[in-house]
Amino acid sequence: MKFNRFILFALIALLFSACNQKPAKTEADSNVKHYRAILFSETPWDNERGTHPITAEEAKTINNYKFTTNENGQLASIEYNRNDVLLDYSSMGAAKIAFTYEGDKQIKHFFNEKGEPAKNGGASVFEYTLNDSGMRIALRFLDENSTPVENRNKVHNFQWNKLPDGMIQEVRFNLAGESVVMNEFCPFYELRFNYDENGYVTRMANYQADTLYNCTAENCGDIGVSYFLFENNTDGDLLNFSVHNTAGQLSNLYWGWAKRTNVVDEYGYAIETTQFDQDDELLGGKSLPIIKSEYDEHGALVKRISLDKDKNIANNPGDGVAITVYKYDEQGRRIETLRYDKNEVLVEKKG
Repeated sequence: MKFNRFILFALIALLFSACNQKPAKTEADSNVKHYRAILFSETPWDNERGTHPITAEEAKTINNYKFTTNENGQLASIEYNRNDVLLDYSSMGAAKIAFTYEGDKQIKHFFNEKGEPAKNGGASVFEYTLNDSGMRIALRFLDENSTPVENRNKVHNFQWNKLPDGMIQEVRFNLAGESVVMNEFCPFYELRFNYDENGYVTRMANYQADTLYNCTAENCGDIGVSYFLFENNTDGDLLNFSVHNTAGQLSNLYWGWAKRTNVVDEYGYAIETTQFDQDDELLGGKSLPIIKSEYDEHGALVKRISLDKDKNIANNPGDGVAITVYKYDEQGRRIETLRYDKNEVLVEKKG
């Protein structure tokens, strides 16, 4: 009888213990998320977002952007990695970005694949100012000593405002406080952005004094450039990027193209990119219109192939390269880039 009573007490104790245990933290509510890609962006106003989520287990063998949030639910870091090995060929300009918060400031620091501090666009630190709702309203660039600097586009700070029509207004200034352009290839002073219900950018427009403006600078082609349109799929993958003047006509940018279309696979990787001129014809001249891209089982780009309008492999008129091959070590680090002509003869790097 005593033995049975002992068993009864033991069972009660186990049941009580089980009822008071905290439920195991699932992957869904973890402070770490993994994504195959970063959402396309045309402005540093955009918050960093991942697309095509994968599991922590998949992240051991697939290149991914690892998003970590802090105890306040704020973004703490993004790492481009595979199995926690940092990789140096991300689309975010660094292998790792660390975020810290001080009052109304969000501060970004950049690191290379060795975990060493690095610069992004000529600046070591991006210091954002947030409004009461957490929206970015300003950004300034600093060096490694927290001294104000200009980035490679001669911009020191950005300012943003959400307009009554919902558009995001962006202006930029240099260290002297003078208004400056987006960059030398897109000489726009004031930009306004439209976003859809998913937060995907759909339009970037050039404005002057509240009027849609046609840039006629040398880099804006012979009929001028006013706005860009972006078409995205439901996952946020960019499918179509087109350039227009105020009349809505396609207009060539500095590089000669007016429209680019992407074919993406189920993982969001662009497997074919096609470029068109302002007559909506396949790009010609000194450029090739089509680029095919191939990826390995880890999601790493392994080959880029240039094609002519008939989809024949062709040498780029500028450097004679038709095929670029990327090689990696077992952990995903890029160790070699090889360039070949259409006959698969190695092209020696100039200079």
